[in-house]
Amino acid sequence: MGEDVMGPLQFAQSIVGRPFGPRLPSLRRASAPVLVLLTLATALTGCKVTSQDVQSWKGTVKGPRKIVAVLKAERYPLALRTEAALALIEMERRDVDGVAQLQQAIQAVKSRDEAESQQLVDGMVPRLRGLMSGVDNAQEHEEAAGPSDLSTRAKDAAYLLIPFAGAEKRAELIDAVVGWYVVDFNRRALAGNYSAEQVVRSLGARAASILVDALNAQMPTQALVKIAEMIGQQGDDATKTRAAGRLVAIEQEMEAAPFLEWLKGEIRSQIQERSHAEEVNEARVEAVATLNREKFINEGALPAMKHLAGQETVRARLLTIAQTAPAEGLAAPLAGLVNTRRTNALKALEGNASEAQLPQFLAIALDDNNPSGVRDYAFDRIGDIRSEAAIPRLWPLVESADNDRGKKRLRWRGGELVLAIGGDAIVGQFLTNLPSDREVTYEPEELEGYATRMSQMTQPPIALMRRQLRNSKWFVRIIALRFLQRRGTAADQASMTRLVHDSAATAGDDWARLHQETVGKVAEDAIHQLEDRLAQPAAPAEGAGDAATTPDGGAPAGSN
Repeated sequence: MGEDVMGPLQFAQSIVGRPFGPRLPSLRRASAPVLVLLTLATALTGCKVTSQDVQSWKGTVKGPRKIVAVLKAERYPLALRTEAALALIEMERRDVDGVAQLQQAIQAVKSRDEAESQQLVDGMVPRLRGLMSGVDNAQEHEEAAGPSDLSTRAKDAAYLLIPFAGAEKRAELIDAVVGWYVVDFNRRALAGNYSAEQVVRSLGARAASILVDALNAQMPTQALVKIAEMIGQQGDDATKTRAAGRLVAIEQEMEAAPFLEWLKGEIRSQIQERSHAEEVNEARVEAVATLNREKFINEGALPAMKHLAGQETVRARLLTIAQTAPAEGLAAPLAGLVNTRRTNALKALEGNASEAQLPQFLAIALDDNNPSGVRDYAFDRIGDIRSEAAIPRLWPLVESADNDRGKKRLRWRGGELVLAIGGDAIVGQFLTNLPSDREVTYEPEELEGYATRMSQMTQPPIALMRRQLRNSKWFVRIIALRFLQRRGTAADQASMTRLVHDSAATAGDDWARLHQETVGKVAEDAIHQLEDRLAQPAAPAEGAGDAATTPDGGAPAGSN
Protein backbone atom coordinates (compact mmCIF):
# COMPACT_ATOMS: atom_id res chain seq x y z
CA MET A 1 0.00 0.00 0.00
CA GLY A 2 3.14 2.21 -0.14
CA GLU A 3 3.60 2.59 3.63
CA ASP A 4 3.95 0.45 6.72
CA VAL A 5 0.64 -0.44 8.29
CA MET A 6 0.62 -0.90 12.08
CA GLY A 7 -0.96 -4.20 13.04
CA PRO A 8 -3.30 -4.72 16.00
CA LEU A 9 -0.49 -5.95 18.30
CA GLN A 10 1.84 -3.07 17.54
CA PHE A 11 -1.02 -0.60 17.92
CA ALA A 12 -1.91 -2.00 21.34
CA GLN A 13 1.73 -1.84 22.41
CA SER A 14 1.88 1.79 21.47
CA ILE A 15 -1.10 2.50 23.69
CA VAL A 16 0.20 0.76 26.83
CA GLY A 17 3.64 2.30 26.34
CA ARG A 18 5.81 -0.85 26.33
CA PRO A 19 6.29 -3.93 24.25
CA PHE A 20 4.67 -7.25 25.01
CA GLY A 21 7.55 -9.68 25.50
CA PRO A 22 7.53 -13.44 25.65
CA ARG A 23 7.40 -13.44 29.47
CA LEU A 24 3.88 -13.54 30.80
CA PRO A 25 3.15 -10.70 33.21
CA SER A 26 1.15 -11.23 36.35
CA LEU A 27 -2.60 -11.46 35.92
CA ARG A 28 -3.18 -8.17 37.74
CA ARG A 29 -0.66 -6.21 35.71
CA ALA A 30 -1.72 -7.68 32.36
CA SER A 31 -5.48 -7.38 32.68
CA ALA A 32 -5.93 -3.82 31.41
CA PRO A 33 -3.66 -4.08 28.34
CA VAL A 34 -5.13 -7.44 27.38
CA LEU A 35 -8.67 -6.09 27.54
CA VAL A 36 -7.68 -3.09 25.46
CA LEU A 37 -6.02 -5.37 22.97
CA LEU A 38 -9.02 -7.67 22.71
CA THR A 39 -11.45 -4.78 22.34
CA LEU A 40 -9.44 -3.04 19.66
CA ALA A 41 -8.66 -6.22 17.83
CA THR A 42 -12.34 -7.05 17.77
CA ALA A 43 -13.22 -3.55 16.56
CA LEU A 44 -10.57 -3.61 13.86
CA THR A 45 -11.23 -7.10 12.57
CA GLY A 46 -15.08 -6.65 12.87
CA CYS A 47 -17.84 -8.97 14.08
CA LYS A 48 -19.39 -11.42 11.63
CA VAL A 49 -22.96 -10.36 10.77
CA THR A 50 -25.34 -13.21 10.16
CA SER A 51 -28.81 -13.66 8.73
CA GLN A 52 -30.06 -14.13 12.28
CA ASP A 53 -28.68 -10.69 13.20
CA VAL A 54 -30.50 -9.04 10.32
CA GLN A 55 -33.78 -10.68 11.28
CA SER A 56 -33.40 -9.74 14.94
CA TRP A 57 -32.63 -6.12 14.08
CA LYS A 58 -36.06 -5.68 12.42
CA GLY A 59 -37.55 -5.23 15.88
CA THR A 60 -34.89 -3.15 17.66
CA VAL A 61 -34.61 0.61 17.99
CA LYS A 62 -31.31 0.90 16.13
CA GLY A 63 -31.96 -2.13 13.97
CA PRO A 64 -33.14 -0.35 10.79
CA ARG A 65 -29.96 1.74 10.74
CA LYS A 66 -27.83 -1.40 11.08
CA ILE A 67 -29.77 -3.15 8.33
CA VAL A 68 -29.20 -0.21 6.00
CA ALA A 69 -25.49 -0.28 6.85
CA VAL A 70 -25.28 -3.97 5.89
CA LEU A 71 -27.19 -3.33 2.66
CA LYS A 72 -24.80 -0.56 1.61
CA ALA A 73 -21.51 -2.19 2.72
CA GLU A 74 -19.48 -3.83 -0.04
CA ARG A 75 -17.65 -6.18 2.36
CA TYR A 76 -20.75 -8.27 3.12
CA PRO A 77 -21.87 -11.11 0.85
CA LEU A 78 -24.45 -10.20 -1.77
CA ALA A 79 -26.93 -12.71 -0.38
CA LEU A 80 -26.80 -11.12 3.07
CA ARG A 81 -27.20 -7.63 1.64
CA THR A 82 -30.20 -8.81 -0.40
CA GLU A 83 -31.74 -10.23 2.78
CA ALA A 84 -31.12 -6.90 4.51
CA ALA A 85 -32.91 -5.10 1.68
CA LEU A 86 -35.92 -7.38 1.99
CA ALA A 87 -35.87 -7.00 5.78
CA LEU A 88 -36.56 -3.28 5.35
CA ILE A 89 -39.82 -4.20 3.60
CA GLU A 90 -40.76 -6.92 6.05
CA MET A 91 -40.38 -4.74 9.16
CA GLU A 92 -43.70 -4.10 10.87
CA ARG A 93 -42.79 -0.64 12.13
CA ARG A 94 -44.75 2.56 12.57
CA ASP A 95 -41.72 4.63 13.52
CA VAL A 96 -39.67 3.85 10.40
CA ASP A 97 -40.55 3.86 6.70
CA GLY A 98 -38.57 0.85 5.60
CA VAL A 99 -39.57 1.17 1.95
CA ALA A 100 -38.30 4.75 1.79
CA GLN A 101 -35.05 3.72 3.49
CA LEU A 102 -34.66 0.91 0.99
CA GLN A 103 -35.05 3.25 -1.97
CA GLN A 104 -32.50 5.69 -0.52
CA ALA A 105 -30.01 2.92 0.22
CA ILE A 106 -30.27 1.41 -3.27
CA GLN A 107 -29.84 4.87 -4.77
CA ALA A 108 -26.69 5.34 -2.69
CA VAL A 109 -25.30 2.03 -3.93
CA LYS A 110 -26.14 2.95 -7.52
CA SER A 111 -24.29 6.24 -7.15
CA ARG A 112 -21.20 4.21 -6.26
CA ASP A 113 -21.67 1.24 -8.58
CA GLU A 114 -24.69 0.83 -10.87
CA ALA A 115 -23.96 -2.83 -11.61
CA GLU A 116 -23.88 -3.57 -7.89
CA SER A 117 -27.28 -1.97 -7.28
CA GLN A 118 -28.71 -3.92 -10.21
CA GLN A 119 -27.41 -7.18 -8.75
CA LEU A 120 -29.03 -6.39 -5.43
CA VAL A 121 -32.42 -5.54 -6.92
CA ASP A 122 -32.42 -8.46 -9.34
CA GLY A 123 -31.73 -10.77 -6.43
CA MET A 124 -34.72 -9.40 -4.52
CA VAL A 125 -37.29 -10.07 -7.25
CA PRO A 126 -38.27 -13.70 -6.46
CA ARG A 127 -38.85 -12.99 -2.77
CA LEU A 128 -40.59 -9.67 -3.58
CA ARG A 129 -43.05 -11.45 -5.80
CA GLY A 130 -43.76 -13.95 -3.05
CA LEU A 131 -44.41 -11.16 -0.55
CA MET A 132 -46.75 -9.40 -2.97
CA SER A 133 -48.76 -12.52 -3.73
CA GLY A 134 -48.98 -13.62 -0.10
CA VAL A 135 -47.27 -16.95 -0.81
CA ASP A 136 -44.32 -15.89 1.37
CA ASN A 137 -46.48 -13.87 3.73
CA ALA A 138 -47.74 -15.76 6.74
CA GLN A 139 -49.86 -12.77 7.78
CA GLU A 140 -51.75 -12.49 4.51
CA HIS A 141 -55.40 -11.65 5.19
CA GLU A 142 -58.43 -13.48 3.94
CA GLU A 143 -59.32 -12.55 0.37
CA ALA A 144 -62.41 -10.64 1.48
CA ALA A 145 -60.29 -8.32 3.61
CA GLY A 146 -58.04 -7.30 0.74
CA PRO A 147 -54.23 -7.41 0.69
CA SER A 148 -52.20 -7.33 3.89
CA ASP A 149 -50.00 -4.40 4.86
CA LEU A 150 -46.93 -6.46 4.04
CA SER A 151 -48.22 -7.37 0.58
CA THR A 152 -48.99 -3.69 -0.07
CA ARG A 153 -45.55 -2.55 1.13
CA ALA A 154 -43.94 -5.15 -1.12
CA LYS A 155 -45.92 -3.76 -4.05
CA ASP A 156 -44.78 -0.21 -3.28
CA ALA A 157 -41.18 -1.37 -2.93
CA ALA A 158 -41.31 -3.34 -6.17
CA TYR A 159 -42.64 -0.27 -7.99
CA LEU A 160 -39.86 1.93 -6.61
CA LEU A 161 -37.18 -0.61 -7.50
CA ILE A 162 -38.18 -0.96 -11.17
CA PRO A 163 -35.71 1.73 -12.39
CA PHE A 164 -32.81 -0.04 -10.64
CA ALA A 165 -33.43 -3.50 -12.10
CA GLY A 166 -31.87 -5.08 -15.17
CA ALA A 167 -33.96 -5.29 -18.33
CA GLU A 168 -35.28 -8.80 -17.71
CA LYS A 169 -36.09 -8.26 -14.06
CA ARG A 170 -37.52 -4.82 -14.77
CA ALA A 171 -40.12 -6.39 -17.04
CA GLU A 172 -40.79 -9.02 -14.38
CA LEU A 173 -41.34 -6.34 -11.73
CA ILE A 174 -43.69 -4.35 -13.98
CA ASP A 175 -45.76 -7.47 -14.60
CA ALA A 176 -45.81 -8.28 -10.89
CA VAL A 177 -46.79 -4.77 -9.75
CA VAL A 178 -49.58 -4.29 -12.29
CA GLY A 179 -50.67 -7.89 -11.75
CA TRP A 180 -51.00 -7.13 -8.05
CA TYR A 181 -53.72 -4.58 -8.87
CA VAL A 182 -55.38 -6.89 -11.37
CA VAL A 183 -56.03 -9.54 -8.69
CA ASP A 184 -58.68 -7.32 -7.08
CA PHE A 185 -58.67 -3.96 -8.81
CA ASN A 186 -61.59 -2.44 -6.96
CA ARG A 187 -60.04 -2.95 -3.50
CA ARG A 188 -56.42 -2.51 -4.54
CA ALA A 189 -56.56 0.45 -6.93
CA LEU A 190 -55.84 2.98 -4.16
CA ALA A 191 -53.90 0.73 -1.75
CA GLY A 192 -50.46 1.78 -0.57
CA ASN A 193 -48.53 4.91 -1.42
CA TYR A 194 -49.02 4.57 -5.18
CA SER A 195 -52.40 4.14 -6.84
CA ALA A 196 -52.99 1.97 -9.88
CA GLU A 197 -53.46 5.07 -11.99
CA GLN A 198 -50.13 6.56 -10.87
CA VAL A 199 -48.35 3.30 -11.55
CA VAL A 200 -49.84 2.73 -15.00
CA ARG A 201 -49.24 6.32 -16.06
CA SER A 202 -45.57 6.10 -15.12
CA LEU A 203 -44.97 2.60 -16.51
CA GLY A 204 -46.78 3.17 -19.81
CA ALA A 205 -47.79 0.74 -22.52
CA ARG A 206 -46.54 -2.49 -20.93
CA ALA A 207 -48.52 -1.80 -17.79
CA ALA A 208 -51.65 -0.92 -19.79
CA SER A 209 -51.33 -4.18 -21.70
CA ILE A 210 -51.44 -6.19 -18.48
CA LEU A 211 -54.61 -4.38 -17.41
CA VAL A 212 -56.56 -5.89 -20.29
CA ASP A 213 -56.53 -9.17 -18.40
CA ALA A 214 -58.33 -7.50 -15.49
CA LEU A 215 -61.42 -6.68 -17.55
CA ASN A 216 -64.39 -8.91 -16.80
CA ALA A 217 -68.16 -8.67 -16.79
CA GLN A 218 -68.63 -9.27 -13.08
CA MET A 219 -66.25 -6.61 -11.77
CA PRO A 220 -67.63 -3.41 -10.18
CA THR A 221 -68.69 -0.88 -12.78
CA GLN A 222 -66.37 1.88 -11.53
CA ALA A 223 -63.38 -0.44 -11.81
CA LEU A 224 -64.31 -1.47 -15.34
CA VAL A 225 -64.54 2.16 -16.45
CA LYS A 226 -61.29 3.19 -14.75
CA ILE A 227 -59.29 0.33 -16.26
CA ALA A 228 -60.65 1.12 -19.73
CA GLU A 229 -59.73 4.77 -19.22
CA MET A 230 -56.13 3.89 -18.31
CA ILE A 231 -55.82 1.54 -21.26
CA GLY A 232 -57.21 4.21 -23.58
CA GLN A 233 -54.69 6.75 -22.30
CA GLN A 234 -51.57 4.59 -21.96
CA GLY A 235 -52.04 1.57 -24.22
CA ASP A 236 -50.32 1.11 -27.55
CA ASP A 237 -52.31 0.26 -30.67
CA ALA A 238 -52.16 -3.49 -30.11
CA THR A 239 -53.30 -3.14 -26.49
CA LYS A 240 -56.20 -0.87 -27.42
CA THR A 241 -57.31 -3.29 -30.13
CA ARG A 242 -57.23 -6.19 -27.69
CA ALA A 243 -59.06 -4.21 -25.01
CA ALA A 244 -61.69 -3.07 -27.51
CA GLY A 245 -62.48 -6.65 -28.41
CA ARG A 246 -62.62 -7.59 -24.74
CA LEU A 247 -65.05 -4.78 -23.88
CA VAL A 248 -67.37 -5.67 -26.74
CA ALA A 249 -67.37 -9.28 -25.55
CA ILE A 250 -68.09 -8.12 -21.98
CA GLU A 251 -71.04 -5.97 -23.06
CA GLN A 252 -72.49 -8.84 -25.08
CA GLU A 253 -71.92 -11.19 -22.16
CA MET A 254 -73.93 -8.84 -19.95
CA GLU A 255 -76.84 -9.00 -22.39
CA ALA A 256 -76.84 -12.80 -22.46
CA ALA A 257 -78.95 -15.12 -20.28
CA PRO A 258 -76.08 -16.63 -18.20
CA PHE A 259 -75.13 -13.19 -16.87
CA LEU A 260 -78.71 -12.56 -15.81
CA GLU A 261 -78.76 -15.93 -14.08
CA TRP A 262 -75.56 -15.04 -12.23
CA LEU A 263 -77.19 -11.83 -11.04
CA LYS A 264 -80.26 -13.74 -9.92
CA GLY A 265 -78.09 -16.04 -7.86
CA GLU A 266 -76.35 -13.11 -6.22
CA ILE A 267 -79.68 -11.45 -5.41
CA ARG A 268 -81.20 -14.63 -3.98
CA SER A 269 -78.22 -15.04 -1.68
CA GLN A 270 -78.51 -11.45 -0.46
CA ILE A 271 -82.24 -11.76 0.18
CA GLN A 272 -81.79 -15.01 2.10
CA GLU A 273 -78.95 -13.56 4.18
CA ARG A 274 -81.05 -10.55 5.17
CA SER A 275 -84.37 -12.27 5.79
CA HIS A 276 -83.25 -15.86 6.52
CA ALA A 277 -86.12 -16.95 4.31
CA GLU A 278 -86.03 -20.39 2.74
CA GLU A 279 -88.00 -19.19 -0.27
CA VAL A 280 -87.76 -15.95 -2.21
CA ASN A 281 -90.13 -14.19 -4.56
CA GLU A 282 -88.79 -15.16 -7.99
CA ALA A 283 -90.68 -12.39 -9.75
CA ARG A 284 -88.94 -9.89 -7.51
CA VAL A 285 -85.59 -11.55 -8.15
CA GLU A 286 -86.18 -11.34 -11.91
CA ALA A 287 -87.08 -7.65 -11.76
CA VAL A 288 -84.14 -6.68 -9.54
CA ALA A 289 -81.71 -8.73 -11.64
CA THR A 290 -82.94 -7.05 -14.82
CA LEU A 291 -82.43 -3.60 -13.34
CA ASN A 292 -78.98 -4.57 -12.12
CA ARG A 293 -78.01 -5.87 -15.54
CA GLU A 294 -78.94 -2.53 -17.04
CA LYS A 295 -76.81 -0.83 -14.39
CA PHE A 296 -73.85 -3.02 -15.32
CA ILE A 297 -74.32 -2.08 -18.97
CA ASN A 298 -75.19 1.61 -18.60
CA GLU A 299 -72.78 2.46 -15.80
CA GLY A 300 -70.02 0.00 -16.62
CA ALA A 301 -69.71 -1.43 -20.12
CA LEU A 302 -70.89 1.56 -22.16
CA PRO A 303 -68.91 4.26 -20.29
CA ALA A 304 -65.88 1.93 -20.45
CA MET A 305 -66.35 1.56 -24.21
CA LYS A 306 -66.32 5.35 -24.53
CA HIS A 307 -62.60 5.34 -23.68
CA LEU A 308 -61.93 3.02 -26.63
CA ALA A 309 -64.58 4.27 -29.03
CA GLY A 310 -61.87 5.20 -31.51
CA GLN A 311 -61.45 1.48 -32.15
CA GLU A 312 -63.63 0.29 -35.02
CA THR A 313 -64.82 -2.77 -33.08
CA VAL A 314 -66.22 -0.63 -30.28
CA ARG A 315 -67.55 2.09 -32.57
CA ALA A 316 -69.51 -0.43 -34.62
CA ARG A 317 -70.94 -2.14 -31.54
CA LEU A 318 -72.05 1.15 -29.99
CA LEU A 319 -73.85 2.14 -33.17
CA THR A 320 -75.57 -1.25 -33.29
CA ILE A 321 -76.83 -0.73 -29.74
CA ALA A 322 -78.03 2.79 -30.63
CA GLN A 323 -79.96 1.44 -33.61
CA THR A 324 -81.67 -1.35 -31.66
CA ALA A 325 -85.14 -0.06 -30.80
CA PRO A 326 -87.32 -1.80 -28.21
CA ALA A 327 -89.25 -4.76 -29.54
CA GLU A 328 -92.83 -3.99 -30.54
CA GLY A 329 -95.21 -4.54 -27.65
CA LEU A 330 -92.50 -4.49 -25.01
CA ALA A 331 -93.73 -3.16 -21.67
CA ALA A 332 -93.07 0.55 -21.22
CA PRO A 333 -90.61 0.17 -18.29
CA LEU A 334 -88.53 -2.35 -20.22
CA ALA A 335 -88.71 -0.24 -23.37
CA GLY A 336 -87.41 2.66 -21.30
CA LEU A 337 -84.42 0.57 -20.22
CA VAL A 338 -83.61 -0.26 -23.84
CA ASN A 339 -83.79 3.39 -24.86
CA THR A 340 -81.57 4.38 -21.95
CA ARG A 341 -79.03 1.90 -23.25
CA ARG A 342 -79.33 3.43 -26.74
CA THR A 343 -78.83 6.91 -25.35
CA ASN A 344 -75.72 5.89 -23.44
CA ALA A 345 -74.30 4.17 -26.51
CA LEU A 346 -74.67 7.40 -28.46
CA LYS A 347 -73.04 9.33 -25.61
CA ALA A 348 -70.13 6.91 -25.63
CA LEU A 349 -69.51 7.69 -29.31
CA GLU A 350 -68.81 11.36 -28.59
CA GLY A 351 -65.87 12.54 -30.66
CA ASN A 352 -65.50 9.19 -32.42
CA ALA A 353 -68.43 9.05 -34.84
CA SER A 354 -67.24 8.43 -38.40
CA GLU A 355 -68.60 9.90 -41.61
CA ALA A 356 -69.31 6.38 -42.82
CA GLN A 357 -71.86 6.14 -39.99
CA LEU A 358 -73.64 9.40 -40.93
CA PRO A 359 -76.63 7.74 -42.64
CA GLN A 360 -77.33 5.66 -39.53
CA PHE A 361 -77.12 8.67 -37.23
CA LEU A 362 -79.44 10.63 -39.51
CA ALA A 363 -81.90 7.75 -39.53
CA ILE A 364 -81.97 7.70 -35.73
CA ALA A 365 -82.22 11.49 -35.40
CA LEU A 366 -84.99 11.89 -37.97
CA ASP A 367 -87.16 8.96 -36.83
CA ASP A 368 -90.23 10.31 -35.07
CA ASN A 369 -90.67 6.98 -33.31
CA ASN A 370 -87.51 7.48 -31.30
CA PRO A 371 -87.68 9.30 -27.95
CA SER A 372 -86.23 12.79 -27.77
CA GLY A 373 -83.24 11.73 -25.67
CA VAL A 374 -82.10 9.20 -28.27
CA ARG A 375 -82.64 11.70 -31.10
CA ASP A 376 -80.78 14.47 -29.29
CA TYR A 377 -77.61 12.43 -28.96
CA ALA A 378 -77.90 11.25 -32.56
CA PHE A 379 -77.97 14.94 -33.55
CA ASP A 380 -74.89 15.48 -31.40
CA ARG A 381 -72.99 12.78 -33.28
CA ILE A 382 -74.06 14.33 -36.60
CA GLY A 383 -72.60 17.56 -35.29
CA ASP A 384 -69.35 15.76 -34.41
CA ILE A 385 -69.01 14.51 -37.98
CA ARG A 386 -69.66 17.98 -39.47
CA SER A 387 -70.31 16.65 -42.94
CA GLU A 388 -72.12 18.89 -45.41
CA ALA A 389 -73.75 15.71 -46.69
CA ALA A 390 -76.07 15.96 -43.68
CA ILE A 391 -77.51 19.37 -44.60
CA PRO A 392 -79.98 18.24 -47.32
CA ARG A 393 -81.51 15.77 -44.84
CA LEU A 394 -81.81 18.52 -42.20
CA TRP A 395 -83.61 21.14 -44.31
CA PRO A 396 -87.07 19.56 -43.78
CA LEU A 397 -86.63 20.09 -40.03
CA VAL A 398 -85.63 23.73 -40.54
CA GLU A 399 -88.61 24.33 -42.86
CA SER A 400 -91.17 22.80 -40.49
CA ALA A 401 -94.07 25.14 -39.67
CA ASP A 402 -95.57 22.75 -37.11
CA ASN A 403 -96.26 24.68 -33.89
CA ASP A 404 -96.19 21.62 -31.66
CA ARG A 405 -93.60 22.40 -29.00
CA GLY A 406 -91.73 19.18 -29.68
CA LYS A 407 -91.64 19.89 -33.41
CA LYS A 408 -90.37 23.42 -32.82
CA ARG A 409 -87.67 21.96 -30.65
CA LEU A 410 -86.61 19.68 -33.51
CA ARG A 411 -86.59 22.64 -35.91
CA TRP A 412 -84.28 24.46 -33.51
CA ARG A 413 -82.02 21.43 -33.26
CA GLY A 414 -81.88 20.98 -37.01
CA GLY A 415 -81.27 24.70 -37.52
CA GLU A 416 -78.37 24.72 -35.07
CA LEU A 417 -76.77 21.82 -36.94
CA VAL A 418 -77.19 23.41 -40.36
CA LEU A 419 -75.50 26.58 -39.12
CA ALA A 420 -72.74 24.68 -37.33
CA ILE A 421 -71.94 22.56 -40.37
CA GLY A 422 -72.54 25.09 -43.12
CA GLY A 423 -70.91 28.12 -41.50
CA ASP A 424 -71.31 31.69 -42.71
CA ALA A 425 -71.80 30.60 -46.33
CA ILE A 426 -75.17 29.06 -45.54
CA VAL A 427 -76.66 31.80 -43.35
CA GLY A 428 -78.52 33.51 -46.20
CA GLN A 429 -80.18 30.29 -47.35
CA PHE A 430 -80.94 29.36 -43.75
CA LEU A 431 -82.82 32.61 -43.11
CA THR A 432 -84.77 32.13 -46.35
CA ASN A 433 -85.72 28.55 -45.51
CA LEU A 434 -87.12 29.30 -42.06
CA PRO A 435 -90.95 28.97 -42.34
CA SER A 436 -92.76 32.26 -42.68
CA ASP A 437 -96.38 31.16 -42.66
CA ARG A 438 -98.63 33.64 -40.91
CA GLU A 439 -99.51 31.09 -38.23
CA VAL A 440 -95.95 29.88 -37.50
CA THR A 441 -94.60 30.59 -34.03
CA TYR A 442 -91.07 30.81 -32.65
CA GLU A 443 -89.89 30.74 -29.07
CA PRO A 444 -87.37 33.36 -27.82
CA GLU A 445 -84.76 30.70 -27.05
CA GLU A 446 -84.88 29.33 -30.59
CA LEU A 447 -84.21 32.68 -32.27
CA GLU A 448 -81.55 33.58 -29.73
CA GLY A 449 -79.94 30.17 -30.29
CA TYR A 450 -79.63 30.85 -34.03
CA ALA A 451 -78.14 34.28 -33.37
CA THR A 452 -75.66 32.88 -30.88
CA ARG A 453 -74.60 30.16 -33.30
CA MET A 454 -73.98 32.74 -36.03
CA SER A 455 -72.00 34.93 -33.67
CA GLN A 456 -69.69 32.00 -32.94
CA MET A 457 -68.74 31.40 -36.55
CA THR A 458 -65.12 31.78 -37.58
CA GLN A 459 -66.27 34.38 -40.10
CA PRO A 460 -69.36 35.94 -38.47
CA PRO A 461 -71.78 37.23 -41.13
CA ILE A 462 -71.80 40.79 -39.76
CA ALA A 463 -72.61 42.64 -42.98
CA LEU A 464 -75.40 40.22 -43.87
CA MET A 465 -76.99 40.44 -40.44
CA ARG A 466 -76.90 44.24 -40.45
CA ARG A 467 -79.02 44.13 -43.60
CA GLN A 468 -81.46 41.74 -41.90
CA LEU A 469 -82.60 44.55 -39.58
CA ARG A 470 -84.76 45.61 -42.56
CA ASN A 471 -86.02 42.09 -43.35
CA SER A 472 -89.78 41.79 -43.81
CA LYS A 473 -89.99 38.77 -41.46
CA TRP A 474 -90.34 39.67 -37.79
CA PHE A 475 -88.39 36.64 -36.57
CA VAL A 476 -85.44 37.37 -38.90
CA ARG A 477 -85.25 40.94 -37.56
CA ILE A 478 -85.08 39.51 -34.04
CA ILE A 479 -82.28 37.11 -35.02
CA ALA A 480 -80.40 40.11 -36.44
CA LEU A 481 -80.92 42.11 -33.23
CA ARG A 482 -79.69 39.25 -31.06
CA PHE A 483 -76.70 38.71 -33.35
CA LEU A 484 -75.66 42.38 -33.20
CA GLN A 485 -75.99 42.54 -29.43
CA ARG A 486 -73.15 39.98 -29.50
CA ARG A 487 -71.13 41.12 -32.49
CA GLY A 488 -72.22 44.70 -33.17
CA THR A 489 -70.32 47.92 -32.49
CA ALA A 490 -71.39 51.35 -31.25
CA ALA A 491 -72.10 52.23 -34.88
CA ASP A 492 -74.88 49.62 -34.94
CA GLN A 493 -76.85 51.24 -32.13
CA ALA A 494 -78.51 53.78 -34.40
CA SER A 495 -79.89 51.18 -36.84
CA MET A 496 -80.98 48.98 -33.94
CA THR A 497 -82.68 51.94 -32.27
CA ARG A 498 -84.89 52.42 -35.35
CA LEU A 499 -86.53 49.10 -34.45
CA VAL A 500 -87.54 50.22 -30.97
CA HIS A 501 -90.84 51.42 -32.44
CA ASP A 502 -91.36 48.22 -34.45
CA SER A 503 -94.84 47.07 -33.40
CA ALA A 504 -94.79 43.71 -35.18
CA ALA A 505 -96.08 41.12 -32.75
CA THR A 506 -93.96 38.24 -31.63
CA ALA A 507 -95.63 34.83 -31.86
CA GLY A 508 -94.80 32.09 -29.40
CA ASP A 509 -95.60 30.83 -25.93
CA ASP A 510 -92.86 32.55 -23.94
CA TRP A 511 -92.65 36.12 -25.27
CA ALA A 512 -95.21 37.49 -22.85
CA ARG A 513 -93.33 36.00 -19.92
CA LEU A 514 -90.30 38.08 -21.00
CA HIS A 515 -92.47 41.16 -21.65
CA GLN A 516 -91.33 41.11 -25.27
CA GLU A 517 -94.62 41.02 -27.11
CA THR A 518 -93.28 43.10 -30.02
CA VAL A 519 -90.09 43.37 -32.04
CA GLY A 520 -89.63 46.83 -30.52
CA LYS A 521 -89.47 45.38 -27.01
CA VAL A 522 -86.86 42.88 -28.17
CA ALA A 523 -84.89 45.74 -29.75
CA GLU A 524 -84.84 47.63 -26.45
CA ASP A 525 -83.41 44.61 -24.66
CA ALA A 526 -80.85 43.90 -27.42
CA ILE A 527 -79.60 47.50 -27.35
CA HIS A 528 -79.27 47.36 -23.58
CA GLN A 529 -77.25 44.13 -23.88
CA LEU A 530 -75.02 45.70 -26.55
CA GLU A 531 -74.38 48.77 -24.40
CA ASP A 532 -73.46 46.62 -21.42
CA ARG A 533 -71.01 44.65 -23.55
CA LEU A 534 -69.41 47.75 -25.03
CA ALA A 535 -69.07 49.30 -21.59
CA GLN A 536 -66.83 46.48 -20.45
CA PRO A 537 -63.14 47.43 -20.87
CA ALA A 538 -61.49 45.29 -23.53
CA ALA A 539 -64.41 42.90 -23.36
CA PRO A 540 -63.80 39.95 -25.70
CA ALA A 541 -66.43 39.44 -28.36
CA GLU A 542 -68.60 36.41 -27.85
CA GLY A 543 -66.87 33.94 -30.11
CA ALA A 544 -66.20 30.34 -30.79
CA GLY A 545 -65.35 29.61 -27.19
CA ASP A 546 -68.84 30.40 -25.95
CA ALA A 547 -71.54 27.78 -25.80
CA ALA A 548 -74.92 28.41 -27.34
CA THR A 549 -78.09 27.36 -25.61
CA THR A 550 -79.83 24.31 -27.05
CA PRO A 551 -83.33 22.90 -26.65
CA ASP A 552 -82.09 20.57 -23.92
CA GLY A 553 -80.22 23.29 -22.05
CA GLY A 554 -76.75 22.07 -22.97
CA ALA A 555 -74.14 22.98 -25.54
CA PRO A 556 -75.32 22.42 -29.11
CA ALA A 557 -73.85 19.85 -31.39
CA GLY A 558 -70.73 21.10 -33.10
CA SER A 559 -70.23 23.94 -30.61
CA ASN A 560 -66.60 23.04 -30.05
